[in-house]
Amino acid sequence: MNLRNLNNQHRHRVEVFDFYEANRAGRRAAITSTRQVIKDLKAAQHQSTQTPTEFPKRAWGPGGERRPKSLHGTGMLRTRGVPTTAHTGATAYPYVAGTSLGADGLYIGRDLNGGGAFCFDPWQLYERGVISGMSMILFGQVGMGKSSLAKSLAVRLVLAGRKLSVASDRKGEWTQVVRALGGSVIQVGPGMGTRINPLDPGTRPNLNAQGEPLTDEGWALMVRTRRMAILVTLAKILTNRELSPAEHHVLSLALDTGVDGATHRAGTVVIPDVIAALEADKTHPDRLVAEACSVMAMTLHRMTTGDLAGMFDGETTAHFAADAPATSIDTSALQGASPEAIRVVNACSGAWTEAMVTTSDGGQRLVVYEEGWDNISSEADLRRMVEGWKLARAYGIFNVLILHKVSDLDMAGDRGSKMAAMAKSLLADADVKVIYRQDASALRVTTDELELSDRERSLLKYLDEGVGLWRLGGSSFQVKNDLDRVELGLFNTDQRLTTTTATTAQGVRA
Repeated sequence: MNLRNLNNQHRHRVEVFDFYEANRAGRRAAITSTRQVIKDLKAAQHQSTQTPTEFPKRAWGPGGERRPKSLHGTGMLRTRGVPTTAHTGATAYPYVAGTSLGADGLYIGRDLNGGGAFCFDPWQLYERGVISGMSMILFGQVGMGKSSLAKSLAVRLVLAGRKLSVASDRKGEWTQVVRALGGSVIQVGPGMGTRINPLDPGTRPNLNAQGEPLTDEGWALMVRTRRMAILVTLAKILTNRELSPAEHHVLSLALDTGVDGATHRAGTVVIPDVIAALEADKTHPDRLVAEACSVMAMTLHRMTTGDLAGMFDGETTAHFAADAPATSIDTSALQGASPEAIRVVNACSGAWTEAMVTTSDGGQRLVVYEEGWDNISSEADLRRMVEGWKLARAYGIFNVLILHKVSDLDMAGDRGSKMAAMAKSLLADADVKVIYRQDASALRVTTDELELSDRERSLLKYLDEGVGLWRLGGSSFQVKNDLDRVELGLFNTDQRLTTTTATTAQGVRA
């Protein structure tokens, strides 16, 4: 074997030995590592069986522990605003929208603050806790669209399964709306031939105020209370004063006597029955009773003569369908009547309507007071409205009062009077307020009474026709009421004026 071959064999033996030693060292390291892992696992298992005495130490990521400005670990992100001009901000952020009531309810129009479609349903909002009262007040100048809003809301609610009642439609604007909905219109006025008995018992509910079955005795007490209330109201309107105790007493006796007489003839007590009972007691031995009977008899005779004759002096000739989708009492034939006659008609029609609809079995119903300024000027109407406001939730009713401006509430009475306080309570109890454009003089009172913000005040100066400021649930919305073609034709309150103007123009051209 030469030297070259010997060197090659020697080199080969060294390389094999080195490879073997390297593998041996790796196996030792692997065994050591495995033993350490097993030891650590046993230690961890032993520690888990003991009750921990402190929280484990925080384990940080590869970035290490938190250091100032290292962006590792936990920290508080501080945001700082960017100063800019209003124009730049509006251009850079054009897609910022206001709050929204959601999609539940009926479509009313567009939320001009970017909230999309504005939907409204008072019963759903009450169930969600957005509103706590079931009343709405509409304010706005003439021709700004407040009546169209009330009618569109009524039509859409009726089409959704609710009902509508208009107690006194002085202008006859709701007649074609109610008829288009398949409802019934009762027209009252001189020469109309329609009678409404204000002493009708009304619709009997199945349950009383405590939710228990209503007994015959309980129903009789409810009917007598209603009848006595309307008699006292009529006497107050016609005498323009409070009644004396003797007058209250004789009215109560005459009512009971009239009810007994009507029962014998199998009929319903009417105003002439009460008058006949008062006439019979004019010769009562007690002088106070005799005088009170004489005064009350002459007072109630006003209901059967003059401009009120034939309207409330007999049994009801109109039929009230409790299941009708809409009802209204058209009193437009009273244009030009005396203020006393109008108040009597409002009291009788309102009391009769509420006797029919204020029942928990009647379903959910919208009650509209079209000429609110006229209702609040009568103490009888105002008291009835305040009671309806308080009991709306029990009866499933949503009230809508339409006024021109907030100062119309001052027509109820002098500042500090009881009637003024009742009118203010209507405003306070209305959880939904919709305000259309106001002039400068009315805007000052509106701002003070409704506590408008600077933004809301500035909006009310320049709102377009059909756009209103809605305030409910602690938020405000700028809503454009959208009407379809059918609604535009039905809600045109200027139809008579337009027709008259066109006729006059044709006459001039001729």
